[in-house]
Amino acid sequence: MPDVLGTLFALSALTCAVTALLALHHRRATSAAPALAATMAGTTVWSLAALTARSGIGTDVQALATVVSLAAVHAVSGGTHVLYRAVADPSYRVPRPHAAVFLVVCGALLLTATLNPHDLFFTGVHVEGDPPRVVGGLGPLFWVHTAWSYAVCGAGLVPLLRTWPRAPRVLRTQIACLLVGACVPTAGNVLTLTSPQWLGGGSAPVDLTPLFFVVAGLVDAAAILRGGLLQVVPVARAQVLEMLADAVVVVDGGGRVVDVNPAGRDLVRRVRPHLPADVAGLRAQDVLGHDLQGAVTGDLRRTVELLPGLHVDVRVSALTDGRGRPLGHVVAARDVSDAVRSAQRLREQLDVIERLRAELQEESLRDPLTGLHNRRHLDTALVTALAHADHHGLPVGVLLLDVDRFKSVNDEHGHGTGDELLRTLAGVLDRGTRAGDTVVRYGGEEFVVLLPGADGAGAVERAGQLRAACARANVALPVLTGAGGNGAAGDGQGRAAPRLHRTVSVGVAAYPADGADAASLLAAADRALYAAKAAGRDRVVAAGT
Repeated sequence: MPDVLGTLFALSALTCAVTALLALHHRRATSAAPALAATMAGTTVWSLAALTARSGIGTDVQALATVVSLAAVHAVSGGTHVLYRAVADPSYRVPRPHAAVFLVVCGALLLTATLNPHDLFFTGVHVEGDPPRVVGGLGPLFWVHTAWSYAVCGAGLVPLLRTWPRAPRVLRTQIACLLVGACVPTAGNVLTLTSPQWLGGGSAPVDLTPLFFVVAGLVDAAAILRGGLLQVVPVARAQVLEMLADAVVVVDGGGRVVDVNPAGRDLVRRVRPHLPADVAGLRAQDVLGHDLQGAVTGDLRRTVELLPGLHVDVRVSALTDGRGRPLGHVVAARDVSDAVRSAQRLREQLDVIERLRAELQEESLRDPLTGLHNRRHLDTALVTALAHADHHGLPVGVLLLDVDRFKSVNDEHGHGTGDELLRTLAGVLDRGTRAGDTVVRYGGEEFVVLLPGADGAGAVERAGQLRAACARANVALPVLTGAGGNGAAGDGQGRAAPRLHRTVSVGVAAYPADGADAASLLAAADRALYAAKAAGRDRVVAAGT
């Protein structure tokens, strides 16, 4: 009759060995991988020891196999402890003092089991049957060994149980699998140790516990290797998310919040102070609000003003499982209020710079004495006006005005009076223009008036109006008062201060009749001006007459 239990132990050893190798392949992912490998390797040795005990080979080998199985039990309990701790905290590393205590206790128990003084570990050990098998009862130190193994495993379960309630949903499912898996070998070990054969030392007691550990190991491997515990989820959760300055909110496929890092909780408290401290399980729309929820369902990145002065840059990434199936979204929000304020200040500074640049450019095109445009502006304005006129078939009139006998003003009354006279005449010309006209101080006491749309006759008529207006303008002359001081209000005896006025001579040219370009047009107006001067001043002369 085939040995069914022997076959099961052999399959158990093979299965555990393959699982251990697979876990070692993922050893760089997390400390849970080598811990799972150690647990499965211990179960492999445990199964082989049980298989050896049933093989009927020498009694010395059976005794050695018993001690080896006890060593395997310690390896399994230690590996299980580290496995649970690594899942609860992916950054966990076994402290050296803890490892030293574990090794000392395990070594002492194994030494006692090997020597078995005074039947403290096993009782009534003897050989019976054919083939001969070593059998015996369980001594008090065996139960110490058992309690120690359970204590080591239980110490790893405690942090795992504490982690489970606050873990993300996907991680909670995997932890639940580990907890269920822990129950299987416990049940098998209790059944084995409470059987009459073990308690009474009957013939051929069989330790079925490693077979149950195979089931637990496969459950753990499925939860870890396929469920993602060795991948980004725990590492990001424990080592990255908790330390991130960015607020991170994890939303499941149903639109509910499953996890929030500390920075995220702080942001939620600022923006939604009425919500409870733990927002896990609430609707994402209630936690994030319409602005951020809009980012989850639509935009991949945007900047949102959550509160006056509080701007956050929102980025959204989809979560998928190993097969690409959607699990939800991760919403990351970074406070960019300082950057936004800096950008606003920069824009304001750029606006000021642009305004100053425009003002500086305008000032560079203005005559500082009269406030009129200067000759530099005329060069551009005249070319532009002629191009527009040529395109639309319109005329352009140009008036060149010169103040008559202006030199005598400076010689007889001073440059201050001359400057005042130029400012007064500039004001007369500026007020006498229409929309679209341009008045320029051409140089010295000369002015140019640009009249888009005016032909020769129209330009002459406008020139006459401006000449008459300039003739009516006057400025007050300074007079001596008292002991020779200068004044401008009167002579000290109630008489009004004398007034000074000057006439202007005007040369008129029109495009295209008198010139085809700016230079020829100005030259024609200049010739007409000289003709007006030669004819006696205070008159208007058109080019070509």
